[in-house]
Amino acid sequence: IGGMHFAAKACGVPCEVASAFDINPIANDVYRHNFKDTAVSSRNIESISAEELDNYRADVFLMSPPCQPYTRQGLQAGSSDPRSRSFLVLLDALPNLQNPPRYILIENVKGFDTSETRAETIRVLHSCSYAVEEYLVSPRQCGIPNSRLRYYLLATHVPGGDTGTLPSLDAALSQDVLITLPVLSSGLLASSATLRHASQSVAASTAAEASGEERSASS
Repeated sequence: IGGMHFAAKACGVPCEVASAFDINPIANDVYRHNFKDTAVSSRNIESISAEELDNYRADVFLMSPPCQPYTRQGLQAGSSDPRSRSFLVLLDALPNLQNPPRYILIENVKGFDTSETRAETIRVLHSCSYAVEEYLVSPRQCGIPNSRLRYYLLATHVPGGDTGTLPSLDAALSQDVLITLPVLSSGLLASSATLRHASQSVAASTAAEASGEERSASS
């Protein structure tokens, strides 16, 4: 429905969304309502070829694949779940792109970080010369009163550069990252000073949150 589109605009990033894809017609109707000037494609991502992706010459891929295969409240079938297929198709296409994106942002639930899909994602990104950063972030860390832990991956294309080793993942967002988050005109994010304080005070609670959710899922 355009969540990442809204986030890009709210952060002041000068961008134009070349196209949005979703197989759900209702979600696409909502997207068109929210962003009337953006092309929305009602099609299965599995039907999109590498050549078609190349033709967009997109600088950034924003991806929020289905979370059901990874949620801790579900079966956690991961890559064997049919709903993960669309994302895996995009991974398969990436090495064949003549115009790969400079950046890739992936969002999913806590649980994706321990899946075999995540391991395959890292492998493909490194093989395609992407440096990878990963975070587990709760809105509470950004001054928003909502406890909703999410996984984020940011990949940067560095042809011929050092893409690093397989990264480790911490349950708490670091202070260095927190203080660089932009303060939105809407006031959704706290000030840098507040964030700096929050980064020190929420680290333990975020780790506890992750642990608590694990217990709930297994009970």
